[in-house]
Amino acid sequence: MKLAQRLVELALKEVGVEEVGNTNCGDRVNFYKTATWLPCEESWPWCAAFIDWLIWTAMIETKVKYSFERPQTAGAWDLENWSLKQDGSTQTKRDPGVNDIKAGDIVIFKFSHVGLAIGSPVAGMIPTIEGNSDAEGSREGGGVWKHYRKFSSVKTRIRFTV
Repeated sequence: MKLAQRLVELALKEVGVEEVGNTNCGDRVNFYKTATWLPCEESWPWCAAFIDWLIWTAMIETKVKYSFERPQTAGAWDLENWSLKQDGSTQTKRDPGVNDIKAGDIVIFKFSHVGLAIGSPVAGMIPTIEGNSDAEGSREGGGVWKHYRKFSSVKTRIRFTV
């Protein structure tokens, strides 16, 4: 199974997870945050932690030895830095062109947020699953949500090729 496919499967199962009382914490949320280098019990935005956790879990579950290190950053835009330091034969980072988003791509947004594409763009909108969001699409929300984001809001995409 390809890593991107497993990322989508994992993310779909997490939709509906919520923080406890808008604290940026909760049992499941704190579990996502263990994938980063920050203390998981403290309150901080966790959209990147959700992506880190997805990658970490998919890497373990696919039982493949990957030639890149898993991300451990708590910063959405810092995922770009992580990607640039990795083996380009297993994942790539680039500014997306029109319709250059696929299911399993990490999508970094211009508004300092990150999500996982779960499909290709349709009518200029990308289906995503995002941590630390809400029904309105905030980057400071309280759970894991499905969204449709404007393609024009994308800063970068990272694609796994394994």
